[in-house]
Amino acid sequence: MAKLTTEYTDIKDIRHQVEHIVLPNADESHKERITEELCNILSKPKKIPA
Repeated sequence: MAKLTTEYTDIKDIRHQVEHIVLPNADESHKERITEELCNILSKPKKIPA
């Protein structure tokens, strides 16, 4: 396995630790759900109207 990055520096020059998680082989629906959840987590938080 290639050597994976253990930290990264964002555009504000702040360092962050990186954790790599290896998932076991899964069926297609499981992969789609993981992808969907990651996209939700990584997207900007939505403002809730008052």
